[in-house]
Amino acid sequence: MMVCAFAQAPEASGIERLIAQDAARLLDHDAPEVRGEAALVVAASGDVRHEARLLELASDPAPAARRRALLALGLLATPAAVQHLERQLGTVDGRRGDDGVAAAYALGSVVPAQAQTSVARTLALFRRGSWKRQHDVLLALLQAMARHPDRQELGALRLLSEEDANRADDVRGALLRLRLPIDRSLSRGELERALRRGGKGVRRAVVGWLARRPIDEQEPWLDELTALAARDRDPEVRALALLGLTRSRHLPGLEIAARALQSGHPAERRQAAVATLAIGGASMRGVLERHLLDERDLERLGALLEGYRAPPSRALLDRAVAVATDAATPTATRVAAAELVARSEPLRAAPMLRDLFLATSDTALLGRVARALRRVEEQPTELSKLVAEPLVLRHHGDRWRALLAAGHSEAQRQVLATLQDRDAPDAALCAALKAWRKATVLDEQAASPDGLRQTLQ
Repeated sequence: MMVCAFAQAPEASGIERLIAQDAARLLDHDAPEVRGEAALVVAASGDVRHEARLLELASDPAPAARRRALLALGLLATPAAVQHLERQLGTVDGRRGDDGVAAAYALGSVVPAQAQTSVARTLALFRRGSWKRQHDVLLALLQAMARHPDRQELGALRLLSEEDANRADDVRGALLRLRLPIDRSLSRGELERALRRGGKGVRRAVVGWLARRPIDEQEPWLDELTALAARDRDPEVRALALLGLTRSRHLPGLEIAARALQSGHPAERRQAAVATLAIGGASMRGVLERHLLDERDLERLGALLEGYRAPPSRALLDRAVAVATDAATPTATRVAAAELVARSEPLRAAPMLRDLFLATSDTALLGRVARALRRVEEQPTELSKLVAEPLVLRHHGDRWRALLAAGHSEAQRQVLATLQDRDAPDAALCAALKAWRKATVLDEQAASPDGLRQTLQ
């Protein structure tokens, strides 16, 4: 993965320790955003010596420092940090607004054994007050809890699910996603009703869980998954159901996959390519290759290439090279084609990937290209060949983040050099800390798949 969205980190080592040490020096910086970003980096290092200062920053008068520090307490996860987060969410006012979102996401991210009963007590409080006003804070807590699916708060989750006033589909879906792995009281009838009557969030939660069940437990649901993959109105549900059929190698899924290759939804097309090979085996490889060779819709081709994981024929490899090097082709398709080449002919792919890294500004695509480039090159490509002039970190934050996440050593040294420069301007310090934080600690894109990105940003 490109990022570790929000995980308790082990004791840092090597350059990570040096960066954390320099970040600690910035906990008292005059610029709120700098000291807030420093708090996240320091907390992620596992060094509890700065606990007192992090707790102070969690009450900082500047929102840019305070909210980051609240998130940092979830990384620190000491008893005092957990207690501070619980107190923050202990009032109705505390369960509203951006501070509440930050504190809730932080508390939900703490490993259950370290959080003990704090999360359960906090969940119970949401039954008081307005569901509408508390919506974002509750959703942040539930989303973060999903990072540790073996939860201990089943009773509180059940009570929230049973509240008649709780009508937000995204909240109900998040609650169900947490309950499904641990709640043995959920009957087949309840799940069937959820599939028939539930909103998008609820239905995706159920189908996603069914699709990833152990194969023997999935078997009684194959008829339902087949119907959902073939006819459901939600393309995400169709893709998830097809994932379940793929994992079970359920033969009717092959015909569904053949139709889904023409889907207008990228995730469904991608899963259709995976299913065609997984269910159909070697006999379908030639058929799928012919489809990829004949496909003229270049946006559709990108998702299909992502899902194609078999060794490509010479003809398909040549088309992938042509697509990857065509500047008129959509960048996402070029990246998928270059990734396919990289799996078969790494040396041939390297220059394509370098060109693509310079050509795209899409954050997700930058991460994919950086990871692929790391896999194919014997030595990391010099920064001067990957980043346009001027070679200044704060001008290329997203590129630096992608390279850091891929473990690019020169990019790491540039961050360290910036933090150690006593004359570095605030903007440079903030850019260095933020790039490191997004690559190794918390990235709001990964942290909030269902929303809340504005607050987390």
